[in-house]
Amino acid sequence: MDRILTVKNISKSYKIGNAQVHALKSTTLEIKKGEIVVVIGKSGSGKSTLLNVLGGLIVPDSGEVLLDGKNLYALSEKERARIRNQKCGFIYQNFNLINELSVINNIRLPFDIAGKPYNTKREKELLDILDLGKRRNFYPTQLSGGERQRTAVARALLMEPSIILADEPTGNLDLESGNKLMAFVKRTNREQGQTYVIVTHDLEWLKIAHTVYRMSDGRLEQEVQR
Repeated sequence: MDRILTVKNISKSYKIGNAQVHALKSTTLEIKKGEIVVVIGKSGSGKSTLLNVLGGLIVPDSGEVLLDGKNLYALSEKERARIRNQKCGFIYQNFNLINELSVINNIRLPFDIAGKPYNTKREKELLDILDLGKRRNFYPTQLSGGERQRTAVARALLMEPSIILADEPTGNLDLESGNKLMAFVKRTNREQGQTYVIVTHDLEWLKIAHTVYRMSDGRLEQEVQR
C-alpha cells in the first residue's frame, strides 16, 4: 500500500505556568492508504496533540509531516489550510456542528469554505447510508447525540478526503450509536478504502484496527496485534 501520511521526528511542547510540558517527543510513524490506525492512551498522553499536528492544525516545534508527499509545515498557513480542507476530514468528540445551520448545510460546509459546487449525488449517498435523509433540514439542537455525530461524519467524508482524523469519536455516544459508527467506519474502509486515524480511550476500536499505537508521556509505540 502507498504511504499517505509520513511523520518524521515530531516534537511539541507547551509552557504551563513555569513548567515545560513535552506533549510529543520525537514521534515518527507512517500511515498507509486504506489503513485504520488507532492510537490509544490516557488523557494528557499527547494523543489529541498528535492528531492536530497530523491535520495541520498545530505547528510542531520540530520535525516533518508529509501528507501525500507534501510537507505541511513547509507551506504557508493559507496553503496548509487549503490542503487540510481538501485532503483531511475531521471528526470530533463534541461534534463541532454549527447550531444555526441545518444538517445539510453543516455537511456542505467544507464545499462552502473551498468555494466549490455541491456534490448532491455524494450528499444523498451519505445521508442514506448514515440514516439522515429525514433529518436533512433539522438543526443540531433537534438531533440525538448519535445523529449529531453521524452529521459530523457525513461532513468529514463529503469531499472524499485522503484521510479521516477522529478524536474520541464515540466519546459522547451511547453503546448502540458507538457500535453503528464503528460499523460504518469498517464498511467505508472495506468498500472504499477510506483511511482513518482514530485517537481514543475506547478499546472497542481495536477490534477493527489494522495498526495500533499506544501513546504514553508524549511517546508513541506500536502495539503488537494478536
